[in-house]
Parts: sequence; structure tokens; C-alpha cells
Amino acid sequence: YKRFYSLIPEVSFNSGISRHDMETAIMTSKITKRRNEVGTGNCEGTINGTEPFNARLVELSEQVFPPPHGTAHVMFARERGPAPTFATKELTLSFTKGLPSSTYSLAPDSHEVRITFADNSDPENPVIYTQRSGTAVLVYEAPARVLFGNLENVILENRDDDKQKEITLQIRFNAKGAISVSSKPRLVA
Repeated sequence: YKRFYSLIPEVSFNSGISRHDMETAIMTSKITKRRNEVGTGNCEGTINGTEPFNARLVELSEQVFPPPHGTAHVMFARERGPAPTFATKELTLSFTKGLPSSTYSLAPDSHEVRITFADNSDPENPVIYTQRSGTAVLVYEAPARVLFGNLENVILENRDDDKQKEITLQIRFNAKGAISVSSKPRLVA
């Protein structure tokens, strides 16, 4: 146990701390480590050329979609507005797993890359936009589990109530996926 407990620098073996407190400290350390590794990244750019988009929450995960999209890397980015409404705008990009890093054209029927944008500026009437055209330059680095790239002249549209609305995005992003944390402590020799 002495080697195991010495892995936590804040607590020494001879400090008189109970086993329960030690286990709590270990679990807190693991949770903190996981939180620091999940959801890291940045996503910023403009909406319609002038409105800034700067997401503070950026996550990378994997999800399974119906064919032909299949299993995909999914980057989720949320910008939260100021008080009192804290209205959000959310960008979701999914990139079919296993495809090469490249430039992809975006169209309504594209299945390699899918983009949606949710504008919750009016929480009573959120507006969901889907891709119409543009380009996604994407790079996925498997060993580091990092997806980064640019969305260039991406036009997204919404046709709710038979009234067409559109926005144009210019975005650069970098999202890092979860790194697994061992559930068993490693003993130092």
C-alpha cells in the first residue's frame, strides 16, 4: 500500500488519513484527471461574417449513426451567452470514422461529414440549421484522439414554417477526445 498511496502527492502514507479518505482522494484525483482530458479544445469563428462564435465547451466523442454515415467522430461545441438569458448556440460536426484527413464538400446529401447548428437565442423558438454547401477541411490524429480543422463558407439552412433562413459559418476548431484512465493503480517499483 505504501507505494500505491505515494502516487498521490497531496497525501503521504504516514499522514494518519483513514483508508476511506485516501480512497476518496484517489477517486477525486481520477475524476479531475478525466475532466481535464474530456471536452478540451476550442472552436471559434464567425456567423454571417460579423457575429463572433466562441465556444467555451468543446467535446469530441464517437457515435453510431444509420448507414451510410455509420460510426463517426462527433465534435460538439457550445457558446453560452451572457446573463440574464444565457442563451446558447451549438455546433455539431460528425465525421465518418476511418476516412482520411482531407477536404470534404458539404451538401444536403453528404454522408461523410454532417453539420448542424442550433441557435437558442430565443429559447421559446430555437432554430436548427442543417448544411447546404461549403467545405470542411478535417484532420483526425488517431494516436492523440484529436480532430481539428476549418469550416469554410459553410451555408446552413432552416426551413421551418416554410420560411427559409440561412447562416454562413467560418469556423476553426480543435477537439480532443477522452483518454482512457486505468481503473487499476500502477505500482512504482
